[in-house]
Amino acid sequence: MDTANAHNDTIDEASDILEQEPTAEATTEEQPTEEAGIDSSESPSWDTPRSPRNPRWTDRLNTPAAGWVATAIAAIVAAIIRLPGLDNVRTLIFDETYYVKDAWSLLTFGYEGTWAKDVDAAFINGDTSGLSAVGGYPVHPPTGKWLIALGMKVFGQADPVGWRIAAAICGIITVILLCRLAQNLFRSPALTLLAGLFLATDGMAIVMSRTSILDGFLTMFTLAAFLCVVKDQEASQPRLFAKLQEWDDLGTPRQGWNDLRAFLTRHDRRPFAVGPNAGNRPWLLAAGCLAGLACSVKWSGIYALAFLGIFVAIREVTCRWRAGHPSPIRGALLADIWWAFVLMVPTAILTYIASWFGWFAHPAAHGHGRSGISGFAGSLADLWLYHKEMWTFHNGLSTPHTYQSSPYTWLAQYRATSFHWQTGPEVTGCTSGQCATDIVALGNPLLWWIGIGALILILWATLRYRNWRTGIVALGYIALYAPWLAYAHRTIFTFYTVVFAPFVALSVAWMIAVLTGWVTADGHPLSAPLPRRTELSGWAVAAVLTIAILMCAIYFLPLWRADVVNYSFWRSHMWLPSWI
Repeated sequence: MDTANAHNDTIDEASDILEQEPTAEATTEEQPTEEAGIDSSESPSWDTPRSPRNPRWTDRLNTPAAGWVATAIAAIVAAIIRLPGLDNVRTLIFDETYYVKDAWSLLTFGYEGTWAKDVDAAFINGDTSGLSAVGGYPVHPPTGKWLIALGMKVFGQADPVGWRIAAAICGIITVILLCRLAQNLFRSPALTLLAGLFLATDGMAIVMSRTSILDGFLTMFTLAAFLCVVKDQEASQPRLFAKLQEWDDLGTPRQGWNDLRAFLTRHDRRPFAVGPNAGNRPWLLAAGCLAGLACSVKWSGIYALAFLGIFVAIREVTCRWRAGHPSPIRGALLADIWWAFVLMVPTAILTYIASWFGWFAHPAAHGHGRSGISGFAGSLADLWLYHKEMWTFHNGLSTPHTYQSSPYTWLAQYRATSFHWQTGPEVTGCTSGQCATDIVALGNPLLWWIGIGALILILWATLRYRNWRTGIVALGYIALYAPWLAYAHRTIFTFYTVVFAPFVALSVAWMIAVLTGWVTADGHPLSAPLPRRTELSGWAVAAVLTIAILMCAIYFLPLWRADVVNYSFWRSHMWLPSWI
């Protein structure tokens, strides 16, 4: 399915033609295969730029096949971490008490029934007599719970592996999706591998992949929607630009702030015209479907749909503006933006409504009959009233919780969320005799702290160079993190950050790739080799950062998997009092 990765020694038709990047083939033709005039017995000066490496050697490590190898390695690491020991904790932890039992109700009735109070102990022992057919009041859409139900269908109701296997598989898929996103954006298998490993070993991603809570499913669907939009941009933008070049009404190309100022102040006046469109956009249809699935897990998926749609619209306008379209805004609206809206938004809405199939099929489910209207129209009206009820619940959720956190502290992972904690004589298997098991929803501290600096660089590269590829990474933060700042008054938790954890991993991987010279901040190839000292310094810093991040992940891993550890070992990991 992923065919956008062109070989470096060919013209990459999927790259942004507006960036005017020289192809690797042209670069290779200009570079001699031998360092003419240099005696190999003489050592070059320390500050002298190194000659270009042999293109044949670099091509071997910079091909689509290498990108897939990087993806496979990251996926294997993710699977090794996520799949073993899913039953380390044999009780329902944190919000599993809601979602796992609701999943079993979906398997039993086709809708969420009502559970008696304090039935968790009986449930984990196989006793489901506490479930009644009276419609319960779930406050999240059903797709995530249906996915949990699939695992329980295979492994059984009382098996903790069955509760969590779907989340673990989705967590592995999320790592694969991030690798493909990284490869499609930056064409660097090394960057792809780093991004995948950083996410595969991140604590927040691990915990949410080994716990039956909805946010891991939300992450998978939103990341898939981002990937589809990138695939669309790689296919549609070069096609649109080629059509514009053949259009008779195309004017003088625009570039830079002076041309933008002239356009905004209406000094650049040209006659109105619509012009060509970008053609078929199947990836936008897929993005709309995936965004709808994200919304059908948690409503916060709507932000991904909204911001991805805005991103597509902006790209349609800027492509025409740079090419010299006489009416770039109106032309984009009439030629492509309206069609992109049709492909994405109605598709997302229909997908979301379809996810409620179990609710539509069972009149006993919560909320039926409120509108007093019969037939399918009445069911839609009932569902709307039910959604208004859910909105009131979520918007007014302010009950204090021990582990609630402010979204302003999320990037620093200041307040961890403890999902499980057990100590005492019943916990055995450690060397000291004072044993404990813990599941703490906490991102890899070094990854997230370094990620703050990487985010600043991403924003700088996007604004300074108008680099749409880094813009996608910045958009991940804007769409999946920034909206939560408006809900700081609510009872919310740091583990919500898992949805943009892939973009934290990608931003840090990109920063390291810039240090090593695998990619550049402006997205263009280097015009000349870097001085050797600069290159070696960049590699040294990149190596230190990478090793430190991965070693930190290994250090914290037992606390993300509920492994039995010494109490002193656990205490040494609580670097901040707010993590306890």
